[in-house]
Amino acid sequence: MKIGDFEINIPDPPLREPHCIAILKPWINVGNVGQIVLRRLGRMYAAERIGQLDRPGKFYDFTRYRPEIRLRGGVRSVRVPNTVVRIARRADPPDLVLLQLLEPHAFAEDFNDSILEVLKALNVTRYVQIGGMYDSVPHSRPLPVTGSARGWEPPSDFSGVKLSSSRYQGPTSMSSQISERARSELELETLSLMVHLPLYLKLDDDYAGSARILTVLSDLYGFSRQLPEIEMAEKQYDQVTPAMNDNPALKDMVERFERGSDADSPGENPPTPAEEISLSPEIEQFLSDVAQIDDDDEDEDDDSG
Repeated sequence: MKIGDFEINIPDPPLREPHCIAILKPWINVGNVGQIVLRRLGRMYAAERIGQLDRPGKFYDFTRYRPEIRLRGGVRSVRVPNTVVRIARRADPPDLVLLQLLEPHAFAEDFNDSILEVLKALNVTRYVQIGGMYDSVPHSRPLPVTGSARGWEPPSDFSGVKLSSSRYQGPTSMSSQISERARSELELETLSLMVHLPLYLKLDDDYAGSARILTVLSDLYGFSRQLPEIEMAEKQYDQVTPAMNDNPALKDMVERFERGSDADSPGENPPTPAEEISLSPEIEQFLSDVAQIDDDDEDEDDDSG
């Protein structure tokens, strides 16, 4: 069925009071946090792909989001970047709509309109956006999560998440309007969750950030916290502490962040832009080495096509 600019197979039977969990690439997906979380939820609930943009070239510049050639079993195919919709049926409601938004380069108004039409057609009741950002936080402390909730009351003990009204001013994505419009036009409950990642560890896949968001979601949806991302995070971050002892400047930076983390509640300090902190070539090389962590799990398909 054509819904806006999407081709969607409407689920039968209908989803039960579905919540949409959305990520926006590449705008607020540092450390690939959102992608890893959606992948885990998809495996956990055997998610089914039900739709994508009918003609993604209307919205995307394919010299910026490159199509990829894949070979499988000797068969050659081309994967085209796209915004993808999956559904996950749970034992008890709410079911989930897993929405991977790829930020549009053109016709953003039409893109947003189409997303809202899909949410309405699937009878979504809550729109949840997750992501990650860099901040002056240490890897040796629990990663803070901040966000906001509108139209409903989160649990009183919500995994230490600090919820407040956003005071951010500055550049944004046109797709950020989706959450606002979901609330004002569709009267959906909304939730945003942002994990703050150490700005000195710019890992391609930050499993600590992903594990942190997953533990927050486990409070909402009741799934087990026995998650492989937690063990992967420990192995990933465990490499940093002993190695940084050979880098006094990095060690001093982390200690300053630890003092700030211990003194303040999570998320009270505004994020520190990475460009404001200068790292020596030795530290840059060390961080580059850490980022080369191999992970057998990465052989799985990227959800973007």
